Amino acid sequence: MNVVELFVGTDCIDQMLKYLGQYDRKRLILISHNGSGFDNWIVLKNAKKLTHCPLKTPRGILSFPLSNPYTDEDLQKKWKRQKEIKGNYLQHINFTCSYQHESSSLAAWGNSSNLPANLRKIADVDIAKYTQDNWEELRHEWEPYAKRDTLCLGSFLIKYNQVTKEVVNQNMFNNLTAPSLSLKGWYYLYHYDKEMVEEEWYETTRMVAKHTEKENVEKVYSHTNPSIRNFIRRSIKGGRVSANRKSFETNKMDEICNVLKEYTELESNNIIDLFKEYSARTKDKTEVHSRLTKIPKNVPN
Repeated sequence: MNVVELFVGTDCIDQMLKYLGQYDRKRLILISHNGSGFDNWIVLKNAKKLTHCPLKTPRGILSFPLSNPYTDEDLQKKWKRQKEIKGNYLQHINFTCSYQHESSSLAAWGNSSNLPANLRKIADVDIAKYTQDNWEELRHEWEPYAKRDTLCLGSFLIKYNQVTKEVVNQNMFNNLTAPSLSLKGWYYLYHYDKEMVEEEWYETTRMVAKHTEKENVEKVYSHTNPSIRNFIRRSIKGGRVSANRKSFETNKMDEICNVLKEYTELESNNIIDLFKEYSARTKDKTEVHSRLTKIPKNVPN
């Protein structure tokens, strides 16, 4: 098996999908450097059918999910027999971008990672000289360059993912950007302890991660919490903002809690518990809403 496979021609995307369709993995993630600004657009242009909506932002196409129409039929039958796999039985491929984690060039990235010389990007190659008319006769020049690009990126991703996995139990495969990796990693370290446990899996066993919630840790709720989202929409008053290095809290939180405690008749100071109870109560909320709207909106710097 080759470490790097090259696909050439106007149907190179189809060639790649056919090759991947023989691979016994239901879900694949393909990462390219600056895929959001270049590579993912090529796939988008050549895809015969869009099965999912690309995630397009001002940064480019951060994620381009695609069901592989060339999935091997035997693999489809195999996956169909597996109860935990739902939906269609085509291979799912997601094209993402490593540039969202490291915005330097691939050459600089390889050098800063202290990769061996035989894995670093080949420099001083004028790729503009390769055209539709001469690419075949000059293949001996551009093919080593293309293969080395893939090896360089792959080698760095291995190092990057090993480090982030050890430190914060995250990697590039489940985080589209560096900020999302940072947030998930911080949240994980703050709330959970992790251990690997053995569980039964078909006719054998496998090691899986078991996350145990830490005790005596003050809860931190982000905007993804349903109650927080509901509370923000309804009141837009006070609240907390969590960041990686600092925590900012308005002095209006106590006033809000006091209003909710009086309404719910709870003695808790936990805003989440208070708001859950507030939402569940059917008693008229007109007076509470009026009092909340009268709380001054100024927030200290």
